[in-house]
Amino acid sequence: MIIQIQNLRIFYPFLVPFISSSQIYWLYILSALLLAFIIYKLGLSQQDEQINLRQYLLPKAVYLHPSAIAEYKYYFLSSLLEIFVILPVIFSLPNLANIICHYLTEITHLTTPFLITNPYWYHYVILSIFVALAGDFAYYCYHYLAHRSSFFWEFHKVHHSADVLTPMTVYRSHPFDLILSMIFATVMLGFTTGIWIYLFGNQVSLLSIYGVNWEIFLFYLTGANLRHSHIWLNYPHGVSHVLMSPAQHHIHHSVEPKHYDKNFGYILSFWDWIFGTLYVPKGYEKLNFGLSDGESSLFNNPINLLVQPFKSIWQSYNQKISRE
Repeated sequence: MIIQIQNLRIFYPFLVPFISSSQIYWLYILSALLLAFIIYKLGLSQQDEQINLRQYLLPKAVYLHPSAIAEYKYYFLSSLLEIFVILPVIFSLPNLANIICHYLTEITHLTTPFLITNPYWYHYVILSIFVALAGDFAYYCYHYLAHRSSFFWEFHKVHHSADVLTPMTVYRSHPFDLILSMIFATVMLGFTTGIWIYLFGNQVSLLSIYGVNWEIFLFYLTGANLRHSHIWLNYPHGVSHVLMSPAQHHIHHSVEPKHYDKNFGYILSFWDWIFGTLYVPKGYEKLNFGLSDGESSLFNNPINLLVQPFKSIWQSYNQKISRE
């Protein structure tokens, strides 16, 4: 039986569109298409007025671009690495929530000082918001580090090597980059949940929709896939200081120097606002994506996407040695 389950994992890349926790779950893709359709019909798009609906939603220049094709191929490799390597590593981490709870009890000599034995609806809401904020802040912290550390950047660069953005770009990430980001999230959520359990007990659980945390479900359902697409959707100025719009994430992928190291947030943009990395476009900006100086060409196939970071690190190391 165990062998059969292990073998089924080989089919994981084909099952992803039917898993509700996946960003390319069919419902989220459908909702993004519906939102793009509304943008087109209301005349809010920045495209040529003569373009038809099919050309607007699925332009060949984007979805048949060599960068996109390399991405489609890499998806199968990265999905298998995720299910066979990354998730086992993450699941092997200790249960930090229980560890934190245990140490807080040892330090304070108090056991669950504000125990909730009969939780009300608002307890579930408060916990869910508390955990959502912690997870989003963890993403911001790692994303900032991935850009500012030359070592981590070599791996995160894989994601930014996309010359065009498609919903599949979300899977254009190096396994090492994914493991580090998941460790950051796991540690932050472990601390958050541990503190909650220590203070209030474990009678309250997270709110979920179709088995997915509520904030992630709503985020995916309301156009998250437009973040990695050719479709420009900008939020009002005030909203853009709280929620990260697809247009703001386009800015993050831009090769324009003034856009470097901006908009690190995932769902929320106020972390960027607080720490001075927020960029809110005043209107439509025509952007070019990828890496500067033609470096994107180094990531032109699935193998290079996986191996190139190690090559770059080795070259940097040799150059450093030769200068000494």
